[in-house]
Amino acid sequence: MKCTMRYADKISFAFVLDHLTGVEVQIKPMFGCHGIYAHGRLCLFLMNRERPLIRREGEPMQKGIYIATEESHTESLKPIFPAAEFEYLKKGKVWIFVSETLPEFESYTITACEMISAADPRIGR
Repeated sequence: MKCTMRYADKISFAFVLDHLTGVEVQIKPMFGCHGIYAHGRLCLFLMNRERPLIRREGEPMQKGIYIATEESHTESLKPIFPAAEFEYLKKGKVWIFVSETLPEFESYTITACEMISAADPRIGR
């Protein structure tokens, strides 16, 4: 993994960088969080905030990883990330939210990184 931005030591869940093998990665700060770009596409959004960007009933904090995808890929990704939340946005964009509190958090995150490393077209937009 080659990291082209200086934020590698500042990001939450820095272990993701260890699992992005053979990929040139760009890290960009956004909204107090960090976007991970690979293959010229936004692939992951790392969020570890005390105050949420988006209000979630019953969840005061949003801590976890968002995986970027498109609506056309959701059916094939649901079996890979069954405990994750699929959040549908406008224009066919989808975020797969993997909460830090999920028991599968680390395994789902590593799976997403492996898919990015393999240039799986279902991850990123």
